[in-house]
Amino acid sequence: MIVSTGNTDAYVTRVSNRMDQIYSDTTESNGGSGKYFRPHDLIEAGFASCLNITTRMVLNSMNLAYETVTVHVELDRSDPAKSIFKYQIDIEGQLDEESKRAVLKKVTNCPVRKTLSKQLEFIDETNIR
Repeated sequence: MIVSTGNTDAYVTRVSNRMDQIYSDTTESNGGSGKYFRPHDLIEAGFASCLNITTRMVLNSMNLAYETVTVHVELDRSDPAKSIFKYQIDIEGQLDEESKRAVLKKVTNCPVRKTLSKQLEFIDETNIR
């Protein structure tokens, strides 16, 4: 579970998973500090993290040596009817192109991508006190 807490400090929000924390806010043009992750950055970060972890799991399961895996994710919201996730996965190491293609084919179904591909539903469990 993620808990997000904010006070009157220009939209800065502490985001915690109860073991660690990061901060989020909005751009200066929207009244925030512009210093921290924006909420859409966090969506990109979740997908990028999942792609990175899944890529390394696949590499390990195939006993393929690698040095680093770098993932770039950009959420394109220019079309009001859909959200487009553009991503690139770079695997550094002594892998041939055929091995890289085999890894990347397996990575396309990382758990966060599966979650984001499903129909979304939002349930408000707010208690008014």
